[in-house]
Amino acid sequence: MRYAFVDESYSRDRYFVGAYVVREDQLAIVKKAVHTALRYAEGFGIDGAAELHGYEIMSGKDAWSPLRGKARAALSIYRRALAEIAAVPGARAFVEGVDIPRLNTRYRYPQAPHQIALRHLLERLNEYASRLGDRVVVIADEVPDQQAHAMRMASYQSLTTGGYKPSKLARIEFPITFGKSAESPGIQCADMIVYLYRRVDAHEHLDDRAARSARDLWSIAQPLRPSTRRWDP
Repeated sequence: MRYAFVDESYSRDRYFVGAYVVREDQLAIVKKAVHTALRYAEGFGIDGAAELHGYEIMSGKDAWSPLRGKARAALSIYRRALAEIAAVPGARAFVEGVDIPRLNTRYRYPQAPHQIALRHLLERLNEYASRLGDRVVVIADEVPDQQAHAMRMASYQSLTTGGYKPSKLARIEFPITFGKSAESPGIQCADMIVYLYRRVDAHEHLDDRAARSARDLWSIAQPLRPSTRRWDP
């Protein structure tokens, strides 16, 4: 059995949903990896009860306020966390996104970007599990109207996902579980990955130093063999 921990990151123009995927017998290793990353952050004045959140780390927000104005420290913590996350044997990363302005231009009544990106992610996870002959339990960060999301996703097993490559998601365990990131090291890992990839994708909107930092951090995640895609309708 595989566990896929899911979180999202978005801007005005792009919406991404990402998954951090591990085997069931690796869950304890994931917990230890996050613990190790947070112990490292304590050396920079961060409370040990903090959670790994990409935006908060890089912006010096909330529990990560001691990093405000300290870009080098924030990058060091992010780098260490990614190294720990990527070192979990056999772990994988998947990111699916959508270009929001193009979506709204093409369709008069478009589906919500989150719904589209999550559906595409589930299709990718289903393909991955099918290749392995395995099944996937999906645990997503809490979102508004999550019960409606769960019901819609479960309906795909009878109605298919639609689109040009419809799938009944036979390898996905339903219903999807929604949980608190504070209680799920795996969701925190997914947060770090999907936030960073959105930054990499937004390179044209970043200054040279920020774009270079995002690319350098993303290189640390390469052991996860990340599968990434942005749908541009």
